[in-house]
Amino acid sequence: MTGLSSPSDSLYMALTNELPAFLSKSLLQCKSLPALPSVALRVLDIARSSRATLNDYAKAIEHDPALTMRLVALANSAYYARASTSIHTCIEAMQRLGLNATLAVVLGFTLFQYAQGGNYRNRTWQRAITSALVARYLAEQLCPDKSGSTFTLALLQDIGILALQAAYPEEAEALYADTALSHGEITLSEQAYFGCDHTLVGAWLAAKWGMPDHTVMTIRQSHESFLLNDKALLCIRLSGPIADAWLSRSPASQLAAVLYQLKTVSYISALKIDEVLHNVQQQTDILANALNMTTSVEVDSMTLLAEAHQLLFQHTLMLSSQLEDQKQALASLRYPDENQKEHSRWDASLKGQRSGLIRRPKNK
Repeated sequence: MTGLSSPSDSLYMALTNELPAFLSKSLLQCKSLPALPSVALRVLDIARSSRATLNDYAKAIEHDPALTMRLVALANSAYYARASTSIHTCIEAMQRLGLNATLAVVLGFTLFQYAQGGNYRNRTWQRAITSALVARYLAEQLCPDKSGSTFTLALLQDIGILALQAAYPEEAEALYADTALSHGEITLSEQAYFGCDHTLVGAWLAAKWGMPDHTVMTIRQSHESFLLNDKALLCIRLSGPIADAWLSRSPASQLAAVLYQLKTVSYISALKIDEVLHNVQQQTDILANALNMTTSVEVDSMTLLAEAHQLLFQHTLMLSSQLEDQKQALASLRYPDENQKEHSRWDASLKGQRSGLIRRPKNK
């Protein structure tokens, strides 16, 4: 296991300068800004390796006795303890909980304890967990060796929201309380409130923690276009919109919009979205219970995907019809003379027939 790379002063300063001056000042003066303990940083470092074992994670977590006790207690809870045998060690707890739940507990209890506001705190946490699961299952199909790191990076992509909530609790309450807003609408509102969105704030915070430059820039670019060749980064960029669809009041229409955007990605045919959604459906219930979240959203993955494909088909038909209408209108604009001549010939012929000026052949 390699240690965390030292923070890049140049990147940290560049991100600080990119923040609006009033915002960087407020963030630096905020005493409740989210912070990662050393054990969480070690766990993030381990997750970057495709050869990490549960034992590697356990050794890192055991440096924090309180966190170890939390994991053991959770693994012995009624939800997990199907067997009568109690467990007592960190590695046993991880084996029972699974890596997804373990990572979510380690990072979740150290980060989301800072998030204020009941409903939106839960909503932010749910999106983070769902995004992380989606990213992992996408990566297992596109870049299996990076599935662990994509899980943690996707889990961290919205940490900027936590920082904004800490520095501006009243503004954040007005901004984030409406859970009906889409993530895109939230980003636009952040731009109006703060002059930037939470991806920049999250990248700045990660740089301040001393996280590797690659991690910092992944958070910064996590909400950008799907048109890229980096498959691991694509998994992270896809994870948020799919999570938004999963948590939406109209999941089928939002998922259809994501599928439509994916048409532009050449290698996306290799993805099995149905498997991703099925796995997310299974895991979210487990993690919701493990992390004391409210009941996860009730979604049938197969029905959701079928409805999304049907909406996408209807949308494609509508676009094809609109395109044909536009082509015909464009042709009439490009060749008005020919169209006018043809119309005039037809009109003259019709008038001639009506006036008897055109002789018809006699019947023999």
